[in-house]
Amino acid sequence: MKTFKVGKKYKPYQTDFAPAKIIRRTEKTIFCEDVNGIKFSMRVHKDANGNEYAVDCSVPKAWRDAYTYEA
Repeated sequence: MKTFKVGKKYKPYQTDFAPAKIIRRTEKTIFCEDVNGIKFSMRVHKDANGNEYAVDCSVPKAWRDAYTYEA
């Protein structure tokens, strides 16, 4: 089972985009910072195997698959 860890950087599914660094987390939310210093948060979800993933909901729905981060 993979989980998001504070201090680590994670790339979105579309790897052309910059990674996000986890600066804080709760059980259901990760708080991130991008390469430009912009802070944002994402809800943590679990797949069928218990691995965590998060989707950046600030982007349009058509782009959300590209902005899915996996632990």
